[in-house]
Amino acid sequence: MDPNLILNKILRLARLDTTVFDEVRDDANELIPAMIVAGVSALLAGLGATLFYEFNFDYGPEKPWLNTFILGGVFMAALYLVWVLIAYVIIVQVYKASADLQSLLRTMGYAAVPLALSVLMFIPVLYPVFAIVPLALLFVMSIYAVQAVTNADSTQVVIANTAGFSVMVLVLSIVAFSSDTTVMGAGLFSILQRIP
Repeated sequence: MDPNLILNKILRLARLDTTVFDEVRDDANELIPAMIVAGVSALLAGLGATLFYEFNFDYGPEKPWLNTFILGGVFMAALYLVWVLIAYVIIVQVYKASADLQSLLRTMGYAAVPLALSVLMFIPVLYPVFAIVPLALLFVMSIYAVQAVTNADSTQVVIANTAGFSVMVLVLSIVAFSSDTTVMGAGLFSILQRIP
């Protein structure tokens, strides 16, 4: 696992070079790096939410470093995995298209890179951009990532991703709004409850 190669792929994705998905799809050695990229991106979204409270408000969730950064980031990463599994099941079981789960995990791991932009949510006035745009970019990248590993048509890929994305958003929103004293969420989902 060469950090320079991983960084190179991330920078290429930042330039919207989706050929990265074709490269990692068939490389079994990319599974662990892809999972690390997805995990770090989710943790950076949680860090962004934590910093948002630190820089913009006198109040925030109890134990923000634990609840928002660590638990929120881990929970978001877990729900992103659920998204991938839902997309896989819909493509394979509903649409009867071919797809390899490990290949999908590799491509979707790298597709999570836009979540890292959420770390910039602490910037006053611009926080909506760094809370919402990364989710939109994540959704777009996921379409390319899934398309790289399946023979399903574009409409089927979009529907499968929409289903997975919807479950992730729904669960994160429910968790973020489930308590008056503690917010466990990452990115946009942890800040929605506390904005006056």
